[in-house]
Amino acid sequence: MKIPRKFIFALIGAILLVILAYQGYLTVYYRLHNGHKAVLSGAAGSEFEEGRPFSPLGGSDIPGMVAAAENDYLKLYVDTETANIALYDKRNGSIIHAVPPGATDDPNATGINKSFLQSQISLDYFTADRLRGRMNSFDHSVSLGQIRLESLENGFRCVYSIGDTSIPTGLVPVYITPERLEYFLSRVEGTRAYRSNIARYVESSVPGHVELVESARTGRATLREMERVFIECGYTQEDLIMDMEGSGVELDIPLHFVIPMDFKLDGDSLVVSVNTARIREYADGRIETIQFMRAMGAGGIEEEGYLVIPNGSGSLIRFNNGKTYADEYRQYIYGQDPLLSDYATLGNTEIARMAFFGIESEDRTILGRVESGDSLAYLTAGISEKYNSYNYVYPGFELRGSMSLAMFGMTGNEASLPVVERDLPATILSVRYTILPDGGYSAMAQRAREQLIAEGSLRPTPIPADDIPFYIDLIGSVQGQKFFAGISYMGQIPMTRYADAAEISADLTSLGVRRQVVNYQGWFNRGYYHDTSDKIRPIRRLGRKKQLEELARTLEAQGGKLYSDTGLLSVPWSSRRYRYDLESSRYYGGGMVAGFGMVNPITLYNTFSMGYREVMYNAMSPRFLTRYTEKYIKAISRYDLTGTSLRDLGDMLASDRKRTGMIHREEAKEVVMHSFELLEQQGKPLMISGGNLYALRYSDDLINMPLAHNLLYVVDDEIPFYQMIIHGRLDYAGAPVNFSDAYDEREIVLRLIEYGAAPHFTFTYESANEMKYTGLNWMYSTNYHNWRTTASEIYHTVNQALSHVSGAEIIKHEILPDGLRRVTYSNGVQILINRSLQERSIDDFPIQPVGFRVIPPGSTTLTGG
Repeated sequence: MKIPRKFIFALIGAILLVILAYQGYLTVYYRLHNGHKAVLSGAAGSEFEEGRPFSPLGGSDIPGMVAAAENDYLKLYVDTETANIALYDKRNGSIIHAVPPGATDDPNATGINKSFLQSQISLDYFTADRLRGRMNSFDHSVSLGQIRLESLENGFRCVYSIGDTSIPTGLVPVYITPERLEYFLSRVEGTRAYRSNIARYVESSVPGHVELVESARTGRATLREMERVFIECGYTQEDLIMDMEGSGVELDIPLHFVIPMDFKLDGDSLVVSVNTARIREYADGRIETIQFMRAMGAGGIEEEGYLVIPNGSGSLIRFNNGKTYADEYRQYIYGQDPLLSDYATLGNTEIARMAFFGIESEDRTILGRVESGDSLAYLTAGISEKYNSYNYVYPGFELRGSMSLAMFGMTGNEASLPVVERDLPATILSVRYTILPDGGYSAMAQRAREQLIAEGSLRPTPIPADDIPFYIDLIGSVQGQKFFAGISYMGQIPMTRYADAAEISADLTSLGVRRQVVNYQGWFNRGYYHDTSDKIRPIRRLGRKKQLEELARTLEAQGGKLYSDTGLLSVPWSSRRYRYDLESSRYYGGGMVAGFGMVNPITLYNTFSMGYREVMYNAMSPRFLTRYTEKYIKAISRYDLTGTSLRDLGDMLASDRKRTGMIHREEAKEVVMHSFELLEQQGKPLMISGGNLYALRYSDDLINMPLAHNLLYVVDDEIPFYQMIIHGRLDYAGAPVNFSDAYDEREIVLRLIEYGAAPHFTFTYESANEMKYTGLNWMYSTNYHNWRTTASEIYHTVNQALSHVSGAEIIKHEILPDGLRRVTYSNGVQILINRSLQERSIDDFPIQPVGFRVIPPGSTTLTGG
């Protein structure tokens, strides 16, 4: 039977209509969605105080410098020829230099290293041909006389023109509007200079402009005299470029950068900042990274002291430690942007979670902090006699990302072409240097805590004194390989049912563990590696909803909590409701999606999946995060649990490098913080994993924070700097004890006590062997029954010490000889630690080998272990 032509046309039309409707849906719901824009404050990079002609204050305590600002604590001085600064501390008369006075004669610094010592700014950049280059403010600005000072409220601004700024006519415009010419020269009106310079401009063929006569353009003496007059009238290079661009006549401008850097006093601090929206790049040069004040407060070769760095929990680098064979310390704040990091992971390292650093010397204690632009920042530290004679720590900022694009030729030759981001992120790069009277890293931690409390990043009141919590990750279910009649398939493997969880909790209670804080993982949306949490579909084999909610009530009644674990930023490849091609962050090319994998602890490559797609994940673009957060809040509200545990929101921070509509990392941080605020508005507590600084203000419990530092050659001592800042304001724990690389129970207990951290374990009711053929095959030794006795003993030992300082702040941590440590709390309690294998004493209090002792206010021993 012949099919009617009308029917065929109607069928084709219907198919086309469906295709168009579907494409319209994808366009509206995904491609045109910009949920992040409503979240962004729009103020980034907009703050800018207009400068005034530089006017120094009277008097000087530092030869060769003039006072630019003064308050009750400090005086800010500047050398008007070099823009070098110094701080005079009015409290003790000490002087802190940004450029060491002996930098020009440093015998250990040659060439570029000597220039870096004398520079306030150094930068790496790409040329128009995408070749990398490096400049510094001393060689390429100060030495060329290309700086300009302006007065600001409580400080001054130095405008650096870095690079070759030579233009044939100097600072004399060839084309300018009559109004602007009159505006500038009116400042010398009535003089011979006014009349002669007005006469050198004639009517131009460029509409609305006058132009410099030919005889003036070629007369060097005339140009020098005109340039002197224009500079006196306040004419700048920016004015010259604006006038030339306004005329439409192309001006051959050489490669250079104009960067305004502000120096302001704020109480006992100096705040140094650069507004990236005011940076000017010429000749298609593009700044990749910028570094601030490499030698600020640096310690000399004859000084004693140390550098404080946020290496994991914190580290000290002793001045002049002789480790010239070691690389400099360099670490990104919050870890490197995943979209800019190498695909192969070179090692498992603790991330720098805090943007604090410090310098301690005989006459100065400096707490540094990257206040704004922290997600773009990294810290570098090094010791004397490697590149120069100073011990230093300084911040840098990665403003642009780049990647190499492989180019293949017809003849088989190949080359790589760097792809460089077009625009700078519009933000404020701000570093605060707080000058403390004394006190070392303990005083730095106290001041850091005060700053975080004042800005609302830490709760203003201490947590209540009580027993410490016992943190438990319970694995509910995981998708794995199962068999039926010899045929394999992927199905759910229950590891801890709700009834099992209740049994574990009751057993721990019988063992005296009261404050159980449970992080229930893998109870919905296909288990541990769950699908997107815009919907909540519980795994039925784990039990009934009522059982889960009853567990929450039981835990809460005895001071505990039940958190529902969820990941919002990292979406497993096995997800069924996620459009990875449309919703994921991207690299520079349109088809390159940001995909990652779990790190294989053996090979250290992050492509480890063993055939389980769920362990590989995509990074969700910030433009969709708010949408998923709102849907999760609506979905989880149907369950009466204590709160939400956020697996990745306080641990991972990724930009979106899509060429059209790029979202840089500072904007991504704003979006993440907005999601935290939405979750916080539900009135239920939040548990954060990792603990990046911006997440602390929303956290009620913190797990998986670094309790160790990275063993770098240049580092000398490990300190609990992070813990000293937050103890007493937040309960926290490190990684699960039963996943420790080298399990040593006594060492683990001592570390928990010294760092003020609660124990943390991962348990399953079933044997870990059940997860052998799942994406959780990297988890081992999780069976609760194998750990119940050891875990409860560890908890009671740690609680024996830390229950006496719960809610108290750490006011002092001391590294003493022979493996001894002393931690002093705000309530007067001291905890003495002996890491050695022999009995030791502190202040006549004996301490057992690999043991501790708690000393209450006074002199009587309270307890020990």
